[in-house]
Amino acid sequence: MSAKLVSRSGKYPQTLMNSKMRATRFALQFPVYYREPESAIWFEGKTENISQSGLLFRAAGPLQLQTLIELKLELIAALKYEVPAQVHCKGEVVRIGESFATEFPAAVAIAIKDYRLIRRQQSGGVAEQSV
Repeated sequence: MSAKLVSRSGKYPQTLMNSKMRATRFALQFPVYYREPESAIWFEGKTENISQSGLLFRAAGPLQLQTLIELKLELIAALKYEVPAQVHCKGEVVRIGESFATEFPAAVAIAIKDYRLIRRQQSGGVAEQSV
């Protein structure tokens, strides 16, 4: 990833980057939709990486540190007969920075606080699973 990140303290702690306790990150790039909880407007971004505790994504514009946001991630079906699912997350902005991508110029790191997996059923209904 080509981004300069800044944490709440103003520096990205090297000890966290090198820690074995850090959650495994998966470099997955797919669309993400985000908004502040009271907003009716969803903005589009693109994920850089994701783990069980957070995600890094590129956004159209910068968010403020400690802002609570909602996110929607569309998962691709692994098998042709499966129906795609969505993950709905709530999280907090913990780092922000610049991205050198022109389409999405802000790099935003989110600590995930809560999420739900929403699967559409073949019949058109919806099955919701909180995790």
